[in-house]
Amino acid sequence: MGQRAGIEEKELTLTASDGVKLPAFAALPAGVTGSPRVVIAAEIFGVTPWIKDVARSIAREGFEAIAPEIFVRDPLPAGTDRAAWIARLQRLDIPQSIRDLRLALAALGDGKGASIGFCLGGALSILTAAGGGLSACVSCYGRPRWMSPTPAPHAIEAAHRVPCPVLGIYGKNDPGIPVADAEELGKAFPPGSELALFDAGHAFLNDTRPDMYVEAAARLAWPKIFGFLRRNLA
Repeated sequence: MGQRAGIEEKELTLTASDGVKLPAFAALPAGVTGSPRVVIAAEIFGVTPWIKDVARSIAREGFEAIAPEIFVRDPLPAGTDRAAWIARLQRLDIPQSIRDLRLALAALGDGKGASIGFCLGGALSILTAAGGGLSACVSCYGRPRWMSPTPAPHAIEAAHRVPCPVLGIYGKNDPGIPVADAEELGKAFPPGSELALFDAGHAFLNDTRPDMYVEAAARLAWPKIFGFLRRNLA
């Protein structure tokens, strides 16, 4: 366990529903108990330093944040090429991942909770919220439909069952998610939701990926995300 200014960090090990030891990174407001909770569904790369920074940013906003390593059952060595990452994504047990995310959120205790996810995690965030019990859901450029066949529902199907408000964060220039697809997803969101489109492509919030990051769009998107969480988790 460690501390940074205003926050407390923890490396946790949870026991998943299939018995696997599930690592999770948590960032909490220092000296505060009972804050609303947010579970983070990571990108295809898992719980990276950037995902941990996202957790820290959420904690500085007054929420308890946790990011479970859903890829713990299928690790890949450093330097793996894109094809191997995509193959691992195709092997991912999506229903188990949802159970992992809900377990991690429960590990933070009771009270209001939300999910947020990025890319792969954006779709997982919607599927997690579709299970009920959350007060807010954020999907950052999560695919409305899976790229490969899977028994899990598409995000656009799950969105019809989400009982809480959803915020969709998407780029107008995303080559993999046309605006029409994002808008179709947004129409499936429940009342009180919002679809926000930015002048950016995919993964534009990740400032560790200079080929994707769009600072101007990120500066607009992050306050919208935090404001949405505050309104729905208050």
